[in-house]
Amino acid sequence: MKESYLQHYLNENYMLLAMVIGTYFVVAMKSAVDTFIKKRMILSMTLLFLLSMAEFYIQYFRKQPVEGLVPIGISIIYYVLKPMIMIFVIKILEQKNKLFYIPSIVNLIFCYAILTENSLVYVAPERRLEFVEYISVAVEWIYWIIFLFVLNIKLYQRKELNHLGLFFCITILMIASIIDSINSRGILLEIYALAFLFYYLVIHVYISQRVNEEKEIKLREQRVSLMLSQIQPHFLYNTLNTITALCRVNPKLAEETTVKFSKYLRENMYSMGENEIHPFLQELEHTNIYLDIEKLRFGDRVKVEYNITSEDFSMPTLTLQPIVENAVKHGICKKVGGGTIKISTEKKGKAHIITIADNGVGFEPEEIFHDENPHIGIQNVKERLKSMVNAEIEITSFLGIGTIVKIIIPGEQESIKQERRERREILSIGR
Repeated sequence: MKESYLQHYLNENYMLLAMVIGTYFVVAMKSAVDTFIKKRMILSMTLLFLLSMAEFYIQYFRKQPVEGLVPIGISIIYYVLKPMIMIFVIKILEQKNKLFYIPSIVNLIFCYAILTENSLVYVAPERRLEFVEYISVAVEWIYWIIFLFVLNIKLYQRKELNHLGLFFCITILMIASIIDSINSRGILLEIYALAFLFYYLVIHVYISQRVNEEKEIKLREQRVSLMLSQIQPHFLYNTLNTITALCRVNPKLAEETTVKFSKYLRENMYSMGENEIHPFLQELEHTNIYLDIEKLRFGDRVKVEYNITSEDFSMPTLTLQPIVENAVKHGICKKVGGGTIKISTEKKGKAHIITIADNGVGFEPEEIFHDENPHIGIQNVKERLKSMVNAEIEITSFLGIGTIVKIIIPGEQESIKQERRERREILSIGR
């Protein structure tokens, strides 16, 4: 007999059970949706499962009337828990309001007054469950419409909230109440489950957009910070002083230096534009301009060697030059007699490797990413390389010996795969 009950229950509720189990898997996936919302979704779906069991037994008791506390208890549980579905949803928007529980309390009072043996209101025994059901629907209709109308006005005054959430709360209520009113058993809980899944999808997309917007804002801030870090007052002053001195002794070289300096400034301003990734040779040219200007200031103290064997790849703007600048200022120029910077590229497999090596004074590698350190924009460069082309930076340095910095840029196929993985992670919601 129990097996027959189970089979009958599964036949009537297999769609609901599939949606409940599917929701558990979806919510368990890594995403940027807040844990509080995920817990509410799990509670809501679990409640739907419990209500489906209670509803199944209520229908059974209607067909085969049974005396005793069991049908009364199950009916009370059903009509008290039923308003909780909306509570779990609306508490996502308004968490601290205790007025949510009024429909459950009212239903509990009516169930006790009508269904118990010492009932306060006389109703024919065969119509008691039907009478309680109508009262439950009426209470929920009146209460939720009034409450959601007030909540709607309140939330629209708080413009930071996502009003789509409130819209779907009202939609859930209206659809469920209409179906309850026409007494269409068997699909009420499925409607709730579909509405919950759709609601979670809306939150999913909304948070994905917020995550993408925050990433875009962060990238813009990084571009501004990078530009400011590259156009430093002392570099401007020193370069202009160098050009001024050259005007007296070598006007032709002064003219060439002025042209190079203007190109350097233009490239820094260009880094704030939309085209954040450009060919490696363009980045190398910008770095060469910087080195030419520095060599005018420091003379033979700054020597540069190149070994470019791989050049057919792209990289974010202003990611090579800041590393070379650090090698000049914090490696070579701090060493008595100066030193040499070696810039080389190679291709290993599908990855392109850029190596910047100097024989300067060296430093402790773990200090380079501290906010208080004097190294210019390296953390910024590291984040931009990682987020834009999935590149890695390896830094090896020894005090008194020098520093080697390697930029490892994955090939085109690996970069595309990584981008697709990141998009799937954001849409599995977003971070």
